Amino acid sequence: MNTQRLCPVYRKWLQLNPTDAREHRFSMQLESQQAHQQGKPNSALAKGYQAFETARIVLTALQPVSYEKNPTVEQDILAFGTMGMYLYALLNKVHKKREAHDILQECQQQLIAIWPLHATNPSVCRLISAVQYTLEQANITPRQRSTHNRIHNQHHALSTTAH
Repeated sequence: MNTQRLCPVYRKWLQLNPTDAREHRFSMQLESQQAHQQGKPNSALAKGYQAFETARIVLTALQPVSYEKNPTVEQDILAFGTMGMYLYALLNKVHKKREAHDILQECQQQLIAIWPLHATNPSVCRLISAVQYTLEQANITPRQRSTHNRIHNQHHALSTTAH
């Protein structure tokens, strides 16, 4: 699912200006939340999609890779995951379950794609892993979650008895 809600020229400008893109993302997040609170689901979705797309643009914009802790990169990853989860919730609320599922899939794929860029930064890799895990948990049904937890607990019990 490739959602393109932004003009291609504006998308390019956002890629070249990540600081401005972060401001746009934040603005769209606020507008989406306000529309949601006012009971305007279509407007909330439109702004949510724009914020999500902008978060993806910031995440994939060419930026210097650092070997040290970089709070901006971590904030970008969190914003992307958060917007994906928020959009997922909005879509589920209006009964667009397939589209909601596609958003979570897209988030996971994008995070997998950027992982190698941050391979030398363990804190960023841990954050990507945590966001991935959260997206996975949101994407499974309660029945699947129960089975997953049971298997995880059995695996944990086996690994602790082996040591």
